[in-house]
Amino acid sequence: MFCPVCNGMQPLNAACSNCGQAMEDWGRMTDWIGPYAPYVPLETEMTSWNQSANNKNCMHIVYCPSCERTVEAAVTEVEMDSLNSV
Repeated sequence: MFCPVCNGMQPLNAACSNCGQAMEDWGRMTDWIGPYAPYVPLETEMTSWNQSANNKNCMHIVYCPSCERTVEAAVTEVEMDSLNSV
């Protein structure tokens, strides 16, 4: 399983639920709340990783430059077998 957004195979297209503007992909959540993140409790970090693993999603952080909102976006991971059939 891999994330097509992280691997540059597709863009992350997300619209802000507040203003409708296109949001910017700021990368994987695990890059923001890694093992040495000083301001995130361990429970939050582990919950995010567990949810990502269980749902086969890669969690990304997206940002709206218009209203300055930052939210999580789930990207469905793709199996390697699906690439062989293309």
